[in-house]
Amino acid sequence: MIVKVIDTNIDWRRCELDRTLILKMIFVLGFLVTLVLSFFYSIMLIVPLLIGIFVFSCFFTLKQLAELTWFMLAIASFFGSILSIPGLESLFLYRLLLPVQITLFLLTWDDWSWMSKRTRTMLLFLVGWLASALITIIWTEYQGIAFRNVYFMIEAIYLLFTAIYYLKADKKIEWLVTITSGVMAVNIGIGLYEINTGLHLSKSGLTDVIGNAQFLPSGIFFNPNDLASFLALFLPIILVYMHSRTIIGSLYKGLLVIGAVYIIIETQSRIAFVLILVILFLLLLRYSWRWGALALLCIPFVLQLPGMQDTINQVNQTYTDKTNSTDLRLDITNYTWQTAKESYFMGVGPGNVQIELAKYFPAEEQNNDGAVSVHNFLLEVLANYGLLSLLFLLAFLFYLFYRSWRYWLENKEKKVKYLIPLLITLAFPFIAFASSTTLEKSYIWISFGIVLAILNQYDKRMETKDETI
Repeated sequence: MIVKVIDTNIDWRRCELDRTLILKMIFVLGFLVTLVLSFFYSIMLIVPLLIGIFVFSCFFTLKQLAELTWFMLAIASFFGSILSIPGLESLFLYRLLLPVQITLFLLTWDDWSWMSKRTRTMLLFLVGWLASALITIIWTEYQGIAFRNVYFMIEAIYLLFTAIYYLKADKKIEWLVTITSGVMAVNIGIGLYEINTGLHLSKSGLTDVIGNAQFLPSGIFFNPNDLASFLALFLPIILVYMHSRTIIGSLYKGLLVIGAVYIIIETQSRIAFVLILVILFLLLLRYSWRWGALALLCIPFVLQLPGMQDTINQVNQTYTDKTNSTDLRLDITNYTWQTAKESYFMGVGPGNVQIELAKYFPAEEQNNDGAVSVHNFLLEVLANYGLLSLLFLLAFLFYLFYRSWRYWLENKEKKVKYLIPLLITLAFPFIAFASSTTLEKSYIWISFGIVLAILNQYDKRMETKDETI
């Protein structure tokens, strides 16, 4: 009689693999189901984000995750509400990432050893700017608007502070700049589409505009001035800090220059147009004075080329036929100054001058919130927060200019990258006039953060060198 022996040995390892595979399938299916449900229930989009953060946390340390989320935050800030949850336009990726990044930053922050003494001084000026603005909330008329405005001040300072913290090395700056070049390429592509079709993204302020203004490009931003300011600020940083050792890389940079200058011209932003021409000429001159001189000598010959006269006349008409726009800004400036004087230069409260200006202008000149943008950041600070707050901000800007100037003088025989902090610092007052609401434009503060990070790196090297002597 033959007895069959049943093998009771179970391959537990294979079972473990099968269970892992099943769990992976459940995870993927659950993720896909959540995405499908999010089309019907917008709030469900938060679930994939949380799952993604959890998965990332399994592969990175907490410190690495904090750094990664900051870079994601910086890039998401360029897109703003473009990356919003459908049906919940006020809830977009940047705002979802911000509290996550703040939490991770607080959990992983070590000490102050990474910050130079000069950088601490500049940040103290910004703290004074914020503190003096907070005082004006006591007598402000519209406190809800005041707290919203103060939130943007805190957010701007946080972006500056964390940019210094996470951009401690040139490689980190190069990484951020390389990704930003992709954002610029996207804006140029969208801008070309807008110029040719007159169609815009849903979040653009030009969606309901008709006539010639319909064909102005705004990219992923709300209006053409913001797009022009972004291109003028980041193009020099990209040209200097993004490596292009290959022909393709050099060609990519060249296309970015041509595309950015063309888009800036089409935005009809006079300040950004002059600014980018001056910046590019200074970079060319610093790279090679021969090329700079050659560019100047070639201008008269280029102007004599067939068809150039018609092009010049068209550009001239575009930039000079803006009398109404200029008159409007002059009126806004006058009424803002009047409001500042009526408050005895103590300020009407954060964000309140925009509401005060609405009393002097018709509804078509107001934004969706019933306010009027000042288009002059320094004057806006004076009218909103008072003279003391303006003095703190000016102290920050002048000290930043001084540090950028010294950085350039001490390294002028080296690479062209030492000119970047000075160029961006000098560009800020002009961008503050071109942009509608400087405080809420995170890309401006990120560009400042890059400058502060560059200067902080240099100052720390000098401090370490002095200590070793």
